[in-house]
Amino acid sequence: MQEIETVLFDLGGVLVNWDPRHLYRKIFTDSSEMEYFLAEICHPHWNFLHDKAALEFENSIPDLQHRHPKYHDQIAAWRDRWPEMLAGSIGGTERVLEDLKHQNKVRLYALTNWSHQTWPHALAKFPFLQNFEGILVSGQEKLAKPDPRIFDLAASRFGFDPKTTLFIDDVEKNIQQAREMGFATHWFRDPAKLRKDLMDRGIL
Repeated sequence: MQEIETVLFDLGGVLVNWDPRHLYRKIFTDSSEMEYFLAEICHPHWNFLHDKAALEFENSIPDLQHRHPKYHDQIAAWRDRWPEMLAGSIGGTERVLEDLKHQNKVRLYALTNWSHQTWPHALAKFPFLQNFEGILVSGQEKLAKPDPRIFDLAASRFGFDPKTTLFIDDVEKNIQQAREMGFATHWFRDPAKLRKDLMDRGIL
């Protein structure tokens, strides 16, 4: 096992508690209707297209409203009330990040699938993002995980070697892609398991 010199974090689901349900539980009184809305209208792939800047709210919101007029206001809320999808940080992981920063054994970067239109909300809300030497945001690059090109871009821009980099993500297909490219990986489930893995690797 090569010594880890860099830790590359995903953000949503690892450090940031983002979930559209945090917003839509306030809007829908029927949870089954909410789940239908999030599965069939403002669905995960639709959100993913914003993450890689294939869609912009200026066009995507009116298009959905035209096709689903019954949900006109709920669709608008995705853009207008988007910050309410952020429930805060995942505290245990934030403490791991702070410990890594304090110990200064490894370089710290982030690679996130995030719309460039909503990214300013994250920057304003989460001071811990300043712990990273650099953050690569999919929506700013028009590439998104698990596309191997975004991993290559992160490595070239930040100057790290995948073989000495630990990549942390909560999405299995992203982990699989990184592993194929030579990264060490941690498939995130909870902060305690992450901390133990980092300790086992001698990083913490």
